[in-house]
Amino acid sequence: MMHDACYMMLNTYHVPVLLEEIIQLLAPKPGDNAIDCTLGGGGHSLALLKRISPKGKLLAIDADPAAIQEASLRLAGEGVLGQAILVNDNFVNINEIVNKTSFKPVQVILLDLGLSSYQLDTAKRGFSFWGEEPLNMQFSGGGGGTTAWEVVNNYPKQKLKEILAVNADIGKPGDIAHRIVRSRGEQSIKTTSMLVEAILGAPLSEGSGADQFSRNLPPLQRKLLTKVFQAIRIEVNRELQNLRQVLPQLLEILSVNGRLAVISYHSGEDRIVKHFFRAAAKSCICPKESPICRCTNQAKIRILTKKAIKPQVKEISANSRARSAILRVIEKLS
Repeated sequence: MMHDACYMMLNTYHVPVLLEEIIQLLAPKPGDNAIDCTLGGGGHSLALLKRISPKGKLLAIDADPAAIQEASLRLAGEGVLGQAILVNDNFVNINEIVNKTSFKPVQVILLDLGLSSYQLDTAKRGFSFWGEEPLNMQFSGGGGGTTAWEVVNNYPKQKLKEILAVNADIGKPGDIAHRIVRSRGEQSIKTTSMLVEAILGAPLSEGSGADQFSRNLPPLQRKLLTKVFQAIRIEVNRELQNLRQVLPQLLEILSVNGRLAVISYHSGEDRIVKHFFRAAAKSCICPKESPICRCTNQAKIRILTKKAIKPQVKEISANSRARSAILRVIEKLS
């Protein structure tokens, strides 16, 4: 009974983003080996497994132990768990994971940098400003490392301003940082609702729950809250640093003619991915002023998405959390 309940919960909460486009561009075939660097609710993994069956294998990684547990139930319910290796770790350790599991060759890799709907709705770690939750925001759930509480209550104002600007492109990060510092000077900011109050500079109306208060906010304020929570989460989990570290590792692991897809959710992430792909696709790295190419450099990849792919209106209507997704896909040449 518990198995069925968990499976239904995942089915309800997790909607894989840009699924059709990913499958079309990654083109997984029967017998391929695939890596899903961010398992989440298992939607993308399940789609990959169905296409690489019956002999293909999937390595799925997630820093959240709850994601591993719940997604394993989903894959078991679909009869494909036996083809999967599920690892509770951060994707930044991909080289070590691949070596430990002897998972090679690899023809398909997916890196989806977003949170799953399951994590946002049920993790109770403060990822979302809907409801009342403790300020944690760690993908792993705890056990060392920086928490959102530490970022909000201990970071100097200038440092807060920097992460709000870099991690979420907030227009006036200094104003938000000032409000947070002012609020924590009065009392420690312990919960999501207290952080909402600090960001907006307005107390929750008495008798209204945090969830009701948030849903009554105008769109611009909801957008601001989304960006601030995102910026703090990215800082807590070192997401931009980990992205920079993992991209070269993924390219090294990928077999020649293999394909890599990355889904990012804001300009900071996408900028890192775009610049890395462009550099790897260059066949010449001579100085611009050099009239003749004298280098021996060869392009390592071919970019399959000359223009980044974004969700269609139909998908956004069905899943509003897909609206900021940006997909880029490459094929390894050498």
